[in-house]
Amino acid sequence: MTNRAVRYLLTGVLGLFVVTSCAAIDAVAMPAGASSTRVVIQPCAGKAEVRPSTFTISCADGNSYLTKLKWSSWGSTARADGVFTINNCDPYCAAGKFVSSEAVVTLSKPKAVKGQRFFTNLHVGYVSGPKFKSFNFALLT
Repeated sequence: MTNRAVRYLLTGVLGLFVVTSCAAIDAVAMPAGASSTRVVIQPCAGKAEVRPSTFTISCADGNSYLTKLKWSSWGSTARADGVFTINNCDPYCAAGKFVSSEAVVTLSKPKAVKGQRFFTNLHVGYVSGPKFKSFNFALLT
């Protein structure tokens, strides 16, 4: 077998491997029976969104929210850098001050609901004073 023939054979095998691997990844990422639509996040009010630039975390009182979200990925998980703002509630929430800091945001655990896939977990990591803090927040509960 010539070098050219070996190259063609290896290229074909490698191509088949890549196609098969991608199909296997899609099969793992999309459970059987799940909707094939893009995963979205549900805001407090209005239509579900893809890659929103802002997101209110505490819908009841608006005491925590995300702004300036720049999404670096959006698939079965999503990741963004942005600004996390929270009311420090000092001495109590009505008299508190809003404090902002840079944040890393991750959305995960998509779940199909009525033919639409929604993220069900929000993770926020941020710096508060000299410490790094983080929390998880359940969406659509």
